[in-house]
Amino acid sequence: MKARLTVLAAVLAALAFAGVAQAHVTVHPNALPASGFTVITINVPNERANASTTKVDVQFPDGIYTASLAATPGWRGRVVPEKLPKPVEIEKGFSVSTRVDRVVFSGGKIRPGQFLSFPVSIRTPAAKPGTLITFKALQTYSNGEIVRWIGNAGSENPAPQVLIRASNSPVLDYPAGATTAKSRMSQTMKGVVFGLPLGAIAAFLALRRKRNA
Repeated sequence: MKARLTVLAAVLAALAFAGVAQAHVTVHPNALPASGFTVITINVPNERANASTTKVDVQFPDGIYTASLAATPGWRGRVVPEKLPKPVEIEKGFSVSTRVDRVVFSGGKIRPGQFLSFPVSIRTPAAKPGTLITFKALQTYSNGEIVRWIGNAGSENPAPQVLIRASNSPVLDYPAGATTAKSRMSQTMKGVVFGLPLGAIAAFLALRRKRNA
């Protein structure tokens, strides 16, 4: 029994270490309806034992024209706009001349062993369902190190991503990430596409048996 407990403790410790090692900047929820107003949180863990996170700079994807920041004690947040080549009508009779280029949080500290969530209210892009939008992030530490969360999914420093769903879809969150959400959505759509013909055949055969009875 003692040996089994020792092995179990070792496995749990390994899993805990893996969870810490894989921690990275993420955006949640990560499956959102198109053209919908919602609040996302940019989750930032501190991965260094001898330095604090002092700045988070997040590049927003195209199609997000407004952003409102929640007050985060000890931190300053600012929205950096980018002028559009020409105004874009986002609602009938309402146009905008800028988009959200970046959102920057600074002035505070995320100490070793801590994380912080920055809430941001946005209107999601009017993108095609199944589109993955990317929020590239730069995380600056008090020792001057900058970690660039700009890579592809599965890389050492992946950029946060969000899946765009149909405009009437509910807000969802997948712990495994937006790419998993996209994969599940694709599997569901395949099931619908292949399931409809099979369902029609089954209904036809059932009706035929009923008539022959």
